[in-house]
Amino acid sequence: MATMKRSVSCPALLVLSLALHTAAAEDSFPLKAKRILLLGDSITNSGYYVADIETQLRIQGVNPMPEIVNIGLPSETCSGLSEPDHPFPRPDVHERLDRALAKVKPDVVVACYGMNDGIYYPFSADRFKAYQAGINKLVDKVHAAGAKIVLVTPPPFDPTPLQNKEGKLLPAGSEKFAWFAIYENYDKVLQRYGKWILEQGDKAEMVIDVHAPVTEFLAEQRRTNPKFHVAADGVHMNEAGHHIMAAAILKAWGVASWEEPAAELQQLMKQKEKVLHDSWLSYVGHKRPGVKDGLPLNEATAKANELNTKIEPLIKAARQPTTSKRPATGGTVHQIHYPASVHDGELRLYVDYYLWIPTGVDKLRGIIVHQHGCGPGASIGGQTAADDLHWQALAKNQSCGLMGSSYEPRKGVNCRLWCDARDGSEQRFLQAIDHFSMATGRQELKTAPWCLWGHSGGAFWASLMQTMHPDRIVAIWLQSGTAFGYWKNGQIETPDIPAAAFGVPVMGNPGLKEKDHERFRVAYDGTNAMRNEYLSAGAAFFEFAPDPRTAHECGDSRYLSIPFFDFWLTHRLADDGSCKLKPVDDAVLAAWKRDVAPQLDEFIRTGAVNDTTPPDAPGKVTARRLENGSVQLTWTAEADFESGIRSFSIEREGRRVAQIPENPVGRFGRALFQSMSYHDTPEQPLLKMEYVDRDAPSDRLPKYGVRTINSVELISDATVSK
Repeated sequence: MATMKRSVSCPALLVLSLALHTAAAEDSFPLKAKRILLLGDSITNSGYYVADIETQLRIQGVNPMPEIVNIGLPSETCSGLSEPDHPFPRPDVHERLDRALAKVKPDVVVACYGMNDGIYYPFSADRFKAYQAGINKLVDKVHAAGAKIVLVTPPPFDPTPLQNKEGKLLPAGSEKFAWFAIYENYDKVLQRYGKWILEQGDKAEMVIDVHAPVTEFLAEQRRTNPKFHVAADGVHMNEAGHHIMAAAILKAWGVASWEEPAAELQQLMKQKEKVLHDSWLSYVGHKRPGVKDGLPLNEATAKANELNTKIEPLIKAARQPTTSKRPATGGTVHQIHYPASVHDGELRLYVDYYLWIPTGVDKLRGIIVHQHGCGPGASIGGQTAADDLHWQALAKNQSCGLMGSSYEPRKGVNCRLWCDARDGSEQRFLQAIDHFSMATGRQELKTAPWCLWGHSGGAFWASLMQTMHPDRIVAIWLQSGTAFGYWKNGQIETPDIPAAAFGVPVMGNPGLKEKDHERFRVAYDGTNAMRNEYLSAGAAFFEFAPDPRTAHECGDSRYLSIPFFDFWLTHRLADDGSCKLKPVDDAVLAAWKRDVAPQLDEFIRTGAVNDTTPPDAPGKVTARRLENGSVQLTWTAEADFESGIRSFSIEREGRRVAQIPENPVGRFGRALFQSMSYHDTPEQPLLKMEYVDRDAPSDRLPKYGVRTINSVELISDATVSK
């Protein structure tokens, strides 16, 4: 099969990135190479991004692993140019290219040139032509040797760290420039070089942009630290810059994930890379003065093998899932981390799952899954889904676990890699449930049915899970999303929809402001079209609840979604405790119309559901004197089932002295004790149920009372400290 030629860059992540395509396995030809040769200047010579690439490939299970040979050479160009004040003529890669190709015998060559080729001067058409000629000659020679070539743009020149340093940056019109006295707008030269590289997709098998992602990273960091940099001299990036460069190259090769390696592993990989680099560089030969010879190749290989005996156990450990658990309000949160895998059919991103199990429940009857949407913010939001007090109240009420996830919260990650459940996330989800079952000793989790709540990409995922596991799904809430429209227009493969899928109750809940929205109308239109088609196909229950107050955010939908799941858990879970779900019959539909339909109508009108009943009082209230004389107050509380918790009122001897939090925040809906994010999850850091009274009388420990205030500001009775 012919290799597709591609141009790859790292565009800014869209909030809803479902239109992006997963890289096909056949496109990632560097991963199938036996030997990859890296050519470049001092940036490649440093070896940092090269070691990063090999580390990630090993952690993510590339097998067989290509041999990576780096012979980057300081000062080198592909144009043969040098600035007048350079201490020696800059080496030209073409002096050693034939030897390198003959001795290394690579399948793939990766070349990164340009930083030195502009010789740190303003743009010159003649210099640019020399650079173009050098790259074209490089491409032709690599192809003549029977190898494929990957061209990488030069990374950026960053003038920021050189500003206010006399003589380091020179304006246009200066007499001469050099690597130590650089044209102040030299990055504009590199941008032109890089733009041309990205236009060479008809000549090279792959072209990769590393300039843009490094530049974007710098801009992002400078929002809070204007002096932030990754290259103290503007040119030679530190390891943070090399990480960004490596990630861009890996992404182009179809390796989307970045698993942070242990410090020991990272250090060993750098040692190994340097030993082999120095040896291969000497073996191939060059004309740059001042470069210390490396070990003979056989000795370097032996040294690398010694390092591999230490590296391999660390790689094996990095590829294993890791688990932990921690106490949480009213129960325990269990966590499991799975690294990414490049194997076909497996999840290409790392993922963390979180499962809250309530204390005192002998047997779990189901799992309530709260699945986040696309983007780093959504993934970070997913880290607290299992800690949500209001959703925990539903889970405890129905003797269920509450499960959240966090799919690799990194900018630029294509969420199609996980939100299409057929691309490995369904397999990981089932694996996590089995793992949680074994770790907790709760065998019932292996067969327990699920409620699926999904927002945006999470709704995309849930709608596909409906076609794959309808017999295990109690009900589904599609919050501003579905995959339906994408399989209808051919962007993804159309799933086989079994008859059982139409027996799963579904609620579609887009924001009314998504209707006719340029970007988000796909959520509104897709959900509405899905409802119409599923009902025509005989779906037992599929309601449509556009939120009149929201666009793509979740708003106050929880005040309907929680009673929605409560209803279906009540009416579909088996009375005998088995995993078989009850069908949706006429009697159940009549109960829906009587018990929940009025709340649905209210939500469609107002975007929320009212509540007239006060919350339950908090649990045990404990006061203790601290060493500094203050009194620390702690308590427990379960969220009001209808309206959650807005805040707590603190009383000292019957008189109100504080509210926790003092100013509850509600950016996307009602204010809550756990401030709610765009993604319907508690924002971090999670608040604790505690208060420190610094004005407490010193002669006695007073009585304290705590009252719960729900989201419609109804107040409970007080629970008094003992």
